[in-house]
Order: sequence, then structure tokens, then C-alpha cells
Amino acid sequence: MHKDDSTYASPFVVVSTPHMHEMAARCCAHITGKHGVTFPHHRVEYKVFASGEVLPLIPETVRRQHVFLFHALQHPTPNDALMRMLVLNDALARASVHGITLVTPFMSYLRQDRKHKKRMPISGRMIADLIESNRQAERVITADMHADQAQGFFTIPVDNLTCFGLLADHCREKLGGDVSNVVVVSPDFGGAVRARSLAKRLRVPVAIFEKRRDEDGVAEVDMLIGESIVEKRVIICDDIIDTGGTMRATVKELLARGAKEIEVWTTHAILSGNAAQLFADGGYRITCTDSIPRSQSYCEKNASWLTVVSMDVLLAEAVYEASLVGGSVSKLF
Repeated sequence: MHKDDSTYASPFVVVSTPHMHEMAARCCAHITGKHGVTFPHHRVEYKVFASGEVLPLIPETVRRQHVFLFHALQHPTPNDALMRMLVLNDALARASVHGITLVTPFMSYLRQDRKHKKRMPISGRMIADLIESNRQAERVITADMHADQAQGFFTIPVDNLTCFGLLADHCREKLGGDVSNVVVVSPDFGGAVRARSLAKRLRVPVAIFEKRRDEDGVAEVDMLIGESIVEKRVIICDDIIDTGGTMRATVKELLARGAKEIEVWTTHAILSGNAAQLFADGGYRITCTDSIPRSQSYCEKNASWLTVVSMDVLLAEAVYEASLVGGSVSKLF
């Protein structure tokens, strides 16, 4: 049914916004090359008015098609990205699409997933409500949500992919298959499940830090629990690096405790403020996915300390499975 045919109009279409055009194109190419399925790909641009308001410009008709919307909820800022998504979703609904699947590798605001102080919002739940406010929104495809239980904020299906399989494969390839001296470390108890998942895939031991955070962005490391890291090659595993304060504190403590070599592995490298410069100047080595879009020139300029692993195939397979009757996205987990 999906085979490319000039007389056949695909019931599915990929629509991408700025910062996601290249990833969406690579995903479409993978689906065509592996499965012989062609999804049309439309690139949306935004007109920005002098007032700062934005207007999405959809270049082709999407009537009665199901749209896989590739959108980065981090660029140009999380707040701008959210508004751009909402107005585009509205435009798609008014263009009579059959449905919308939001494909956003990193979902902002999900760290605000509980009320931990007085008079605080649960912003993660609010984001879910805003996405679902569009009547045509049917599904979300994302990766390594900060807390798995945040899927419960949504009433529509959420496919929360994990990128630690990609990272584990990259690690084996980089080490030539020899992981005998590797220990995976979680910087806090909250990341223990992720660290154990990566350690299980690599078949290596794991250790966990107990961390105390005195203020936002400032962390102190207290106690290491689990496998010894003395003279070991340590992989610090976390879902997000933002300002990098936690990671730098953890690296410093691991070196003081006798680690031989340290690398930081994460799905989402936000690198807010001067975090990138601090990592580069400090000689840290970070491996991340391209869930936060960055230009090729940026990656090449920072290749001495930053390694980016593509998640194109994982996303492409998720989109393909989601387009099939009886398809299984869960098998990609």
C-alpha cells in the first residue's frame, strides 16, 4: 500500500520546522531506502513580524493526511518553540489534516514535574495540556523523558524512546568491543535506572552518587555507592546536561577518588550559558545525541570534546512503525 506510485497520494506526510529540516529529511530517506515507503516532506518556515509574533507558512496541501510534525521544543528558546508549535498545530488543524503526531526528541519543561516548593507550577503537565488542546493531536514521539512517569501527564499515546542503545553501540565500537575496565556511574539516585540500563547493555558494573543540591544549578557530591572506580574507565550517564554543574562536580570527585579516565554520556546536551566553554576549557569529553539540533559547523568546531551520535534511524523507525496498522514502536525500546 505504501509503495511509491505517481498515482498514489500518501496518507502520511512529514512536516518539519527550522532546526529540524535536516533530521526530518534524513529520516524520510531512511524510511524510503529501508522500507520502500515514500513520505512527502514539507518544510515549514515562519514569518516573524516586527511585533515579535510569528506566522507559520506551510508550503503544500496537507488535507486529509496524517502529519508527522518534526519540531524542536528548545529552539530558538523553549518559550518561543512552544508558541511556534501551538500556532503551527492550529494551522495544520485548520488545513484539515487527518491527525498530528508530534515528533520532538527533547521535550522542554519536563523537569518541572512536581510541586516541590510552595506556589510552584507543575509545568510538565501544563505542556501536555497545551499539546492536547489541539483536537488533531493524536500522538507524541519523544526520547528519554526526564521522568518516565511524565507520560501520565498525557491522555494521548506517548512513545518515549530510549537512546541508550545507540550510546551503548557507539561505546562498544569506540572501545573495539573491550569494556572490561568500564564502570557506568549515575550522578544521582534519580538517574540510577538510566545508568543501570546502559550498564546492562554494556554488561559492565554500575555505581551511584548520592548528591546534595543546595540551589538551582549548584550541586555537591557526597557518597559513592556500588562498584569501585579506582583505575577504571568511567562513563557518567545522565539524561540531560544543562549548565553542567552536576557533571563537573561529579567528574572532579571521581578523579579525586582514583578514576583513570572519565567520559560524560547523555541523550540531551542543552549546554546552557557558558557550559560548552567550561567543558571545552576543562578538557571534559561529552558524547550526546543530536536531540538538540546543532549545525555541522558547530559540531566540527567542538569535535575535540563533543561527540554527537545520530538518532535518525531510531526516529525514522518509530515514525514508520507508527504509520502501520499493527505497527509496534515499543519493539524499538
